[in-house]
Amino acid sequence: MKHLFAVLVFILAVMLQLWFAPAGMRGDFVLATLIVFAFLFTFWELAIFILLGIFLLNVEAYSAVAALMLTIVPLAVYFARRRFPLDLWLGTAAGIVIGTLVFYAAVAPLAAFHAAGFFALDILVCVLFGELALWGMA
Repeated sequence: MKHLFAVLVFILAVMLQLWFAPAGMRGDFVLATLIVFAFLFTFWELAIFILLGIFLLNVEAYSAVAALMLTIVPLAVYFARRRFPLDLWLGTAAGIVIGTLVFYAAVAPLAAFHAAGFFALDILVCVLFGELALWGMA
């Protein structure tokens, strides 16, 4: 049942990300979802979702750096949560905030930090989405 709900959450994340991007809000819902999955699934299950995310978001013409960061960030969170055990809820929120900061620092540092208010709103929305996804799956 957890895997079925994960697939549904993942599809919703992709749809939201593709829907909000033309409106000017980046909304890294897929990244937030992958970070939540890093706390809930095994390495190989997470790897499958990462590959699926890169494949589905390639339609939006993600850059190679963005695709690489979409791979590295959830895997780094996966290994960090195993090394530094945190509360599930706090760990996912911190992982989403730090992961989004790292993602933007690598992919579009000037664009992200130029409009700090929108960037902060983006992080807040991603944390809320990730915590809701976690609530449904935990």
